[in-house]
Amino acid sequence: MNEEYREETRPEETKESPEVLGEITIAPDIIATLAAITTMKVPGVTGMAGVPAASLSALIGKRELNKGVKVEVKDKTVHLEIAIVADIDSVLIDVARQIQREVKNVVETKTGMTVTKVDINIRDVSYKEEPKEEVPQG
Repeated sequence: MNEEYREETRPEETKESPEVLGEITIAPDIIATLAAITTMKVPGVTGMAGVPAASLSALIGKRELNKGVKVEVKDKTVHLEIAIVADIDSVLIDVARQIQREVKNVVETKTGMTVTKVDINIRDVSYKEEPKEEVPQG
């Protein structure tokens, strides 16, 4: 199910390059990382489910970033499942729909593959705790 995407690339029919250029392979982990980074940029998303809360810049470069993303590649199509933590003050359905639109657009644009499905699992919500005011004694 998690097979890599491969495509034979053939140059345009021109006199300059009549040969086959080779094969392009995009690993599912790369697609998962694209989806995770795109998801983290959506307002209302505070983290990927299964990943400790951290800023996007702290997560980039770490393998944990794409732990909330499952990728299935089959016949040049991609099916994604994304698990997130959302801000309790956001409109959850709107956040999920925006993730679906943006992830589909980014993955299709950057890989040339067709995204058939982007399932969103909101696994948890986060909220900002109000700082407690200390009552002066005495």
